[in-house]
Amino acid sequence: DGVEFAMIRLGFRGMGTNGTCELDPYFKQNMEGAAAAGVETGVYFFTQATTVEEAREEAKFVIDNLKGYDVTWPVVYDTEAITSYKAARANNISREVRTACAKAFLEEIKAAGYTPMLYANTRWSILKLDLAQFSDYDFWYAYYGDEIYYPYKFSMWQYSSNGTVDGIKGNADLNISFVDYGAER
Repeated sequence: DGVEFAMIRLGFRGMGTNGTCELDPYFKQNMEGAAAAGVETGVYFFTQATTVEEAREEAKFVIDNLKGYDVTWPVVYDTEAITSYKAARANNISREVRTACAKAFLEEIKAAGYTPMLYANTRWSILKLDLAQFSDYDFWYAYYGDEIYYPYKFSMWQYSSNGTVDGIKGNADLNISFVDYGAER
């Protein structure tokens, strides 16, 4: 299907009060399948961190679970609203705390030798993050419209959540990267 890279969900933090870090049940299968197909991989972690300490815990969880895998694309901090569950633990943290959490995660990932990246959509990134503090990091932008009006730099664009890819049941997110991360290694 012409897939050149895959961004695989490594895991997530639960949305409840005592959210724990969980490995995606398909992580291993997805990583092994991508490797077998010759597809380079990056990973993302869906955060619900409410403190810098939790964000660092998430980064450590990611780093620990990447052992043994060849990750040539970015390791991503995925921050977004949980619209289906209004009481999600990170929905209402302040912009300052969310920014500090994201920075802490990205710094840990960078220190471990991976390429760190931030993921968000237009509204969330502009209203819920201080983007000026992320100028040293790549950004993965989620927007499903036809005309991009985002005024900030981004390295990857998630342009659809309704794609089809051979070997994946159901819809797949589709992305374009403006950087060839695999070539950077």
